Amino acid sequence: MALSDLVTDLLSGTNTRSPDTPTNQSTAETSSHVYECRNCGTTVTPETVVCPCCDHDEIVEYPVD
Repeated sequence: MALSDLVTDLLSGTNTRSPDTPTNQSTAETSSHVYECRNCGTTVTPETVVCPCCDHDEIVEYPVD
C-alpha cells in the first residue's frame, strides 16, 4: 500500500483497523508514547491490534521524552 493511499484512508475514515484516538482522550495523554508495528514500523494508534499496512499483529509501545 502506498503512503498516499494510507493517508487518504486514515483521513477519510475508511480504515477500520486503526481507529482514531477517542475524543475523550486528550493529545497530552497519548503524546508521551509512540505505538508502532514491530514488523514494518508503521505508527499506529494505541487501540490498534493489527497493522493496517502489513497485517502483522505485534504492536509495540515506545516512550517518547
